[in-house]
Amino acid sequence: MLRSIRLFAGAAAVLFGGVLLAQQPAKDAPAADGYFPTKLKTKWTYKVQDQTIEVVASGNEKFGDESCTKVDTLVSGKVVASELYAVRADGVYRVKVKDDKIDPPVKVLALPVKKDAEWDVKSKVGTQTVSGKFKVKDDKAKVNVMGKDVEAVLVEGADLDVAGTKTTVRMWFVKNQGVVKLEYKIADATSTLELTKFDAPGN
Repeated sequence: MLRSIRLFAGAAAVLFGGVLLAQQPAKDAPAADGYFPTKLKTKWTYKVQDQTIEVVASGNEKFGDESCTKVDTLVSGKVVASELYAVRADGVYRVKVKDDKIDPPVKVLALPVKKDAEWDVKSKVGTQTVSGKFKVKDDKAKVNVMGKDVEAVLVEGADLDVAGTKTTVRMWFVKNQGVVKLEYKIADATSTLELTKFDAPGN
């Protein structure tokens, strides 16, 4: 179990830094069609096997000319990854993890959402690389979230090369909640994060 969590954490740090969630766009930025909640202090709680992972939209930061949101991933109350996201006209991009610029930024969701949309990824995160292709496999996928079946957008990156490791990632995006499920297959190990609690300020 610890091995699979370490594998997940290592590949996620290169590809996403944690869980792909939440950005606070500039006033003139797209609204991500509601698939990324925008309020700061929004918190997602996930379970992966017997481990609890929390993700918090913790602040706004300027990166280059873009207004981004800082997103922290916590395990046992300790921040294990921080990242920055930016919303552009064609999608949501991850632009930085910890102190490392992502060059070029990795698109994690194409906008507007459209089934079968595909985009290539070929980026460096520090000295490590990620390459491959993402695809919107289904824009009306069914997924169970906290005991309720809901409609989601399923994005898949099949057989990505993440720092030399073959990785497949699948993400389920739900309107007004963001990523509700995240599945990684890293080498021969598979880890799945599922949303168990969602806290939005003002609700």
